[in-house]
Amino acid sequence: MRAWWAYWLTLIFGSIAWVGVVIAVGREGLKTALGQPVWATILIAPIFLAGLNLVVFRSSHEVVCRLEVERHPWLSHLVGRGYSARTFALTGLVVLAFGVALVIGVIGGSR
Repeated sequence: MRAWWAYWLTLIFGSIAWVGVVIAVGREGLKTALGQPVWATILIAPIFLAGLNLVVFRSSHEVVCRLEVERHPWLSHLVGRGYSARTFALTGLVVLAFGVALVIGVIGGSR
């Protein structure tokens, strides 16, 4: 259950950071922030952490997903009997690849 909470808290923190930067300094400011190593790390790290969480704790996520489907039958329309550990691992790998693409874009954009 901790892995599930860590995943969602990471996503919430990351979302707040991205939206906060855009609200505080605008779209162009976001590009500037991504060009600075500290801010780029603050903005991109949650993406990597969320992806890594899905890969490493895929079995825990599968258990929690199945429990939630049992508790809330309407969820079965979205996830069937629940996602498999393999699905969580694949999703995590996609999220990690997205993070790598962001890093490459940031590095390429700063030259």
